Amino acid sequence: MPVEIRAPELFGVTHTSATIAFSVEDEHGPVAARSRVRIDGEVRAECDGDHAQLVHIEGLEPGRSYSLSIEADSAQPATPDAFLPERFETLAAPRAEAVARFATMNDLHFGEPRFGGTLLENGDYGPDAPGFPSTHAGETDVPYWRFMNDDAIAEINAADVDATFIKGDIADRGLPEQFGFAAESFARFEQPHHAFLGNHDYYAALDGLEVDGYTLLGQPRAPRSVELGGWQVILLETVEPGEHHGVFGEARRAWLTQALEATRESATPTLIMMHHQPVPPQYANSYPNNIGMEPADSVALFELLAAHPQLRGVLIGHTHRNRVRRYAPTGSLPFIEVQCTKDYPGGFGHYTLYEDGSFRQEVRRTSSPRALAHSTKCRDFFRGGYRSFSLGTLSERSFHIAAS
Repeated sequence: MPVEIRAPELFGVTHTSATIAFSVEDEHGPVAARSRVRIDGEVRAECDGDHAQLVHIEGLEPGRSYSLSIEADSAQPATPDAFLPERFETLAAPRAEAVARFATMNDLHFGEPRFGGTLLENGDYGPDAPGFPSTHAGETDVPYWRFMNDDAIAEINAADVDATFIKGDIADRGLPEQFGFAAESFARFEQPHHAFLGNHDYYAALDGLEVDGYTLLGQPRAPRSVELGGWQVILLETVEPGEHHGVFGEARRAWLTQALEATRESATPTLIMMHHQPVPPQYANSYPNNIGMEPADSVALFELLAAHPQLRGVLIGHTHRNRVRRYAPTGSLPFIEVQCTKDYPGGFGHYTLYEDGSFRQEVRRTSSPRALAHSTKCRDFFRGGYRSFSLGTLSERSFHIAAS
């Protein structure tokens, strides 16, 4: 097999930057070959080394179209496709002053023994099979779930955010030692962090154990609200303990109704963060909708949110993918699912809040060599389908949501 540029991706854009991922490989894997990224024909980055590459290019102009190409010694230039466009456009320049920046992480799965294999109907991992390999925590000196989370936290610290929000599935089986691993990693945050639980965080109950994840993490219970730069961030738990799907029962409805009425009265721009994605009844039977929020509860959530123009977005975990959904009852309100931290593409969401009530998202991929090696390995799992499922489109990773 000749040397080739494998899996090139335009991973993200801002109004001044672009991030590109790729590797140069032969039949045995990555090779040491000099490669170049050209923008408008000009070499803007040069790389070498036998590992996956993640190239971040700054100094671009806002709202401008650019050509993009990748080349490497002894290889054909990368072929444009759905993941690597021939041209891209940077975001427009912000129209208002930034008032805060924050990061999100979700689906960290501390203590997970393995990832991959066949995918069962309930979303669990089955045995390995041709085209369905797996990776195991014991294959590396440091378990992948440890370094994927630690290295993401290091990059969040370097990003100079004001806070980090963690949207559930922290402990893979909800065990005390798994929450302990998470607490050790979370101690590395240099700015405040705010965590709430997902379905996996309660799975110890399936083994007859009562585990208080909030106490073990040193976190207040959700639901609760956090003020950030004049915005209100609402943390809403959606778990039915012991179940994979989510619920939005009467107590949660009453609490959220009161919280939203307060921000509507004060005209405070508001974000909601929750673990499960809502599911309209007509889509309930397909994966991953069959592990989302109960359809009847989703309808009730839509009805409540539709009455609140101060609400700017709903930020979600659980599905391990980058997707933006909008639903008829809530109009232009975006429901934003973000990739997991622990495998492909592996990383976190970076957000900027503006004084006019608009905000921006840039999903980032953790860039340490060991994180890139692991996430790249996971990319082709599930007969190659995991890449498309998890990555989503560029416009679902990098975007601006205008003020209403």
